[in-house]
Amino acid sequence: MKVLCAVDGSDFSNRAIEAVGTLFHQSVKELRLIHVMDDLHLKQGLKKEGVKARNMKKILGALEKDAKKILETSKQKAALAISQSTTKPFVSIKTVLSRGHVAEAIINEAQKRKADIIVMGSRGLSDIKGYLMGSVSRKVLVHAPCSVLTVKDPLPKTCRSLLAVDGSNASKRAATFLKNYIRPSSLSLHVLSVVPNFLTDIAPKVLSKNHLKALTQPFQIRAKELTIQYREYFLKEGYEITTEVQSGDPKKVILNSLEKKKRHLAILGTKGLTGPERFQMGSVSEWVAAYTPSSVLVVRPRLA
Repeated sequence: MKVLCAVDGSDFSNRAIEAVGTLFHQSVKELRLIHVMDDLHLKQGLKKEGVKARNMKKILGALEKDAKKILETSKQKAALAISQSTTKPFVSIKTVLSRGHVAEAIINEAQKRKADIIVMGSRGLSDIKGYLMGSVSRKVLVHAPCSVLTVKDPLPKTCRSLLAVDGSNASKRAATFLKNYIRPSSLSLHVLSVVPNFLTDIAPKVLSKNHLKALTQPFQIRAKELTIQYREYFLKEGYEITTEVQSGDPKKVILNSLEKKKRHLAILGTKGLTGPERFQMGSVSEWVAAYTPSSVLVVRPRLA
């Protein structure tokens, strides 16, 4: 497994490093730590301030020195996190100092190195309605060529996690990713299947309760069958698992379940679309990632 972890020396990026050791300690083979210097905006700002070229060079030199120090410190933290979490003697840990726009640099590096997952910390900035990821985390999640783990709080050794499933290839892919890369001892798993409200608000006014029940029952049955299948699937692999079926808006139901059950981690599958296509189609996974205080693993196929 190839992991690309974004670091900036903050507590948030340190949580991301620790999460690699917590979740992927038996599967990671290569861990690449990337720090991005957004020196373009700095240069533009210094020029506007009338800073001389010689002084600008000194400032940029000091910035690069700090960047290298961040990478070295992060490498030491990563080695400690992995060694404390695994019996494997060798994991390749490499560092990358990149320049440019932060999100673009992370995405390009993931594409170049064919990473299986990007791991990054998020400040989880909140507004009146809930929690919103920072712009870098959001851009990476939308445009990433692979799966993305956004870490908002430190993850315990055994995470209370929620896997949302709907019978699609995307949710199957998320389940397979989980089985292949995260050990049962690292997760307490809750599988949730949400039956969307297919009928409009007008339907209950014009249809009888029995008629409504008859129309929705097949979807309820299918959702229950689905959770039973996933329960058997994960029990065979040794996971501790509970299941649940709910009805309603998938986005709201998943958010409420994460909060009510105090889950540390949400795991969701998504289609292999990026950029404008994702905005046009909308995405439950991205919406949940933006508004939940929990960490979020969004699983998508790695783009060639």
